[in-house]
Amino acid sequence: MAFTKCWLAYPEIRGCRCDAISLHTELTGETIDRAKAELAEGFKGLYGAALTEGDDITLALDMALDPEGYRLKAADGHCTIEGGSEVGVLYGVFALLRNLQTAGKAWAQFTADEEKAPSNRLRMLNHWDNMDGSIERGYSGESFFFAENEILVNERTRDYARFVARVGLNGVVINNVNVKDAATYLITERYFDRVAELSNVFADYGIKLYLSLNFASPMELGGPDSADPLKEEVIVWWKEKMKEVFARIPNLGGFLVKADSEGRPGPFTYGRTQADGANMLADIVKEYGAIIIWRCFVYNCTQDWRDYKTDRARAGYDNFIQMDGDYHENVILQIKNANSPVE
Repeated sequence: MAFTKCWLAYPEIRGCRCDAISLHTELTGETIDRAKAELAEGFKGLYGAALTEGDDITLALDMALDPEGYRLKAADGHCTIEGGSEVGVLYGVFALLRNLQTAGKAWAQFTADEEKAPSNRLRMLNHWDNMDGSIERGYSGESFFFAENEILVNERTRDYARFVARVGLNGVVINNVNVKDAATYLITERYFDRVAELSNVFADYGIKLYLSLNFASPMELGGPDSADPLKEEVIVWWKEKMKEVFARIPNLGGFLVKADSEGRPGPFTYGRTQADGANMLADIVKEYGAIIIWRCFVYNCTQDWRDYKTDRARAGYDNFIQMDGDYHENVILQIKNANSPVE
């Protein structure tokens, strides 16, 4: 790769070279293939060793473990990695390579005995990438998901999935929460194939792909002239749209939604509550095992900053506290952790 390897560099452990380290597993599938590839690259860099067939390392499942958990044991040149699923095995492989680097020992001298599982089920990154390739509040170059309103799937996006999985993250929102222009069409035929291709790359590393969703999509994609979450024709439109979306993108984890903010329509536009909007979408996507992440950054963007009776810093609290307990089980409320005391 021409870009930095970040925490996936495998610098040589000096004085510890060996010819080969062998692997045995009866497990198959794309995620296991990624685990094997990571071991091969890691051993080549750390020890100059080839990954061969044998019993130095064994990969296996133990369904008693957490689905994303792993058990790693190593001593006397032998190692066993067990996972509660193929993703757990992958996390165990990453743990082995990390521990080898921190130990700095020869393979035959390395020991390990650890069992771990995540305490948080959703571990996500939100990207604010725009489909023209720009990034809102981005300070490190252009998007590697989008360019000129097209979706990129290449070596860099695949290595990005490796980087993310290595630190245990399992969800990625690829587009800016302020959804407009081409991004509104991510849930249409125009982009289904490329979104599905990218989601499959993520799935190999145990990552669910999420999309930021335009709450006004029914109005902008040829549906009803309203986005009222309690209006029957709007609900029917969303049901048909989600049926189409999940049929084409089965690895989709759900949607991030920002409504009633910065001039964009939302439930308040129609005299409804934020819970009405979030729950309508959540009920529809529930049958697909998906979730709705609902942004709490809701405030009056036309307010006069000189009006001290309007407290923008309290807006999120004021708008949501009355609905505490009203949200359905597959709704997550996301506050704005920003760099400003007001936000």
